[in-house]
Amino acid sequence: MNKKIIVALTLFTGLTISSCKKFLVIDPQFEFTSTIATSSLDGLTKTTTGAFNQLQSSNLYGGGIIANSEMMADFTNSDPIADYSLNQFRTRQLDANNSQSGGLWSDAYRAIYIVNVVLQNLPNFQSQNPGQCNLLRGECYFIRGIMHFELVRMFAQPWGYTSDNSHLGVPLQLVPGDVTHGQNVPRSTVAQCYSQIIADLDSAAALLPANNSAIASQTAAWGFLTRVYFTQNNFQQTLNYANLVINTSGLSLNDSVTTIYNQTGITPTNETVFQCISIAPNDLSNGVLIGRFRWLPVSPATCYLSNYFAPYYKADSAAGGLRWKELYRYSSDGVGGPRYYWCQKYNNSSMNITVMRLPEILFDRAEANAQLGNSDAAVRADYNLVRQRAGLLPDNSTSGQTALINAVRSERDYELAIEGDRFYEIKRRQTGFYSPESAQYFPWNSPQIVYPIPLQEVKQNTNMVQNPGY
Repeated sequence: MNKKIIVALTLFTGLTISSCKKFLVIDPQFEFTSTIATSSLDGLTKTTTGAFNQLQSSNLYGGGIIANSEMMADFTNSDPIADYSLNQFRTRQLDANNSQSGGLWSDAYRAIYIVNVVLQNLPNFQSQNPGQCNLLRGECYFIRGIMHFELVRMFAQPWGYTSDNSHLGVPLQLVPGDVTHGQNVPRSTVAQCYSQIIADLDSAAALLPANNSAIASQTAAWGFLTRVYFTQNNFQQTLNYANLVINTSGLSLNDSVTTIYNQTGITPTNETVFQCISIAPNDLSNGVLIGRFRWLPVSPATCYLSNYFAPYYKADSAAGGLRWKELYRYSSDGVGGPRYYWCQKYNNSSMNITVMRLPEILFDRAEANAQLGNSDAAVRADYNLVRQRAGLLPDNSTSGQTALINAVRSERDYELAIEGDRFYEIKRRQTGFYSPESAQYFPWNSPQIVYPIPLQEVKQNTNMVQNPGY
């Protein structure tokens, strides 16, 4: 089953809260117009559509989550950038006024606020149309779960930083805030955040439909549960949910390595688990990724691939693979500069943005099987599917837990490069990395690679605790 975020064709005026200054609390002048948003089931349905629209923000799945995490890791490099906030990402010297990290915070909590409004009002219409109410409830739990997940991954130290994960996470916003309720919400622990995220996604999976015509569905919820448990290194639960996605969804790998990056419109590809749809060439929902990574002959992208990525490119080329020539490029910047490795995944200006696709789930299951000591053949079977689709010979010989884990991780790093996976894998594996720009070493738990809580939030929320170093 393939998931997608459908772009609303008209703006819903009841969702115009973008000028709100306080992120966790919505002042009265920015609250929803009750006659539009909360007085009818149709209004709540439109409000939920507006929440899915919010996910397409350039700070969220419109590209910021992917692009900024890649700039913080080691596979991309860039020359000095004129944009103040982006250059802070390049140097990994963010401050609490950074507009990129602040945008993620505000837009994610705005989406959470919207769905909390819907959840608060749905009981008023349950007897009118139970099926529709349950669908909306599932969609809202889904959005709230994945938004809290994205927030805790960036604004807190990762799972495993403390033995009991009692270190600070992010505020859990479970009711709509206003000027008298829900203010000054403190940061929950990372353990509490993950518990709530899993609860919301489990609730979503139980309520969402199992068909690919829905905005969100059971397979998407299972996919995110797989990602959440994998982030926790909970390999048994990773295996359980990956099996659900792989064995019951009807998904399969696309025939070509390029198909996923050329998809437009509402029809998903065979391997799409969740995507952000671009409905027209001028939609610009993918503008962040195009601007950062697209290679053009006389208009080079902001970011090119680093020397830490080069071995993957060279190995794929030497083995006769397809990705090195279809998805990457080794050339000059087109204006007489030196030769670099460039990413070509985002060259299609009207492409949909893939948030999750089947290869990720296959790699999750492969490593989970290896970590749990299951059969070598089961591990190789999953990552061989991706290798063979990429034009490589299957690996029929690697054996032993350590060797298999390394093989899966290597294949994962290359297949999912510049798709927002590498940064989180560095933290999950607890390996650290060297900055391509400065050669500075960053351990996996460096405070410099945790986002600062926005300054305005710290000033307005008396219970807010800033991250160390900011």
